[in-house]
Amino acid sequence: MVIDVALSREIEYNYVMDKLKELGLQMEQQMKDSLGYDEKTGFWYDKEDEEVTFNEEGIRLSVYEDLKDTLNYLYSECAY
Repeated sequence: MVIDVALSREIEYNYVMDKLKELGLQMEQQMKDSLGYDEKTGFWYDKEDEEVTFNEEGIRLSVYEDLKDTLNYLYSECAY
């Protein structure tokens, strides 16, 4: 059985991207679970500092920044 190398790499790439998306969604849910939610305003808020609020986009942006910083840290040696 001959396996097309390009197809194999595409499958691996798609698998990794699916896992990364799954991780991002999991992190979003964990962040929401750690925050309080105000049904009146539709915002999540920090339970320790209620003046700090997040909307859906803010949560996604926070998760993105966390993932980006983690990847930069993990692969910082590759940049040099």
